Amino acid sequence: MRSTLIGHDLRSGAGWLASAPVAVQDRFLSEIGEGGLCALPFLFEFWALPHQLPPDGDWRSWVIMGGRGAGKTRAGAEWVRSMVEGSLPLDKGEACRVALVGETFDQVRDVMIFGDSGILQCSPPDRRPVWKASERKLVWPNGAEAQAFSAHDPEGLRGPQFDAAWVDELAKWKKAGETWDMLQFALRLCAGAFAGVCIGCRR
Repeated sequence: MRSTLIGHDLRSGAGWLASAPVAVQDRFLSEIGEGGLCALPFLFEFWALPHQLPPDGDWRSWVIMGGRGAGKTRAGAEWVRSMVEGSLPLDKGEACRVALVGETFDQVRDVMIFGDSGILQCSPPDRRPVWKASERKLVWPNGAEAQAFSAHDPEGLRGPQFDAAWVDELAKWKKAGETWDMLQFALRLCAGAFAGVCIGCRR
């Protein structure tokens, strides 16, 4: 892949490939081999639109605002993946404990975790986490965990601690202020990062 994409940022890979001559497209697909073809669907930076990727630099809050079909859920799911996954399936990532906060538990489960653009759908087979329904928790092969929380219960965030969080549809939370404030106290582990579909932060 590097030989064909030399001089091109991976972030613009799909756009570059789509506009390349057919001969270049054919060469690209033949050079990356079977392993590359299997991995390509899961290389989000290759396919992502610019607004779906976290900003460069030292940021604390990352906000994605857009209508239906803007790719907000996919961006959030892929950001979580990028935080918890290491180079190899069992390698540690930058974050090991993630809070997933939506308006309700059902929305966290049905949209952020099991949805068409949710974490499970976006994860390659060798890195796919397991959903533990009784604990409302995702567990990755490398030991990283993501726990589901409802914005209807800000007190549920009292006690646990995290180094990352993904917040979905903050604008429609009835207890947005209380839940947001409680989440800030919970983000006290070393990686200290926070991101979301509608809002994201990094400590």
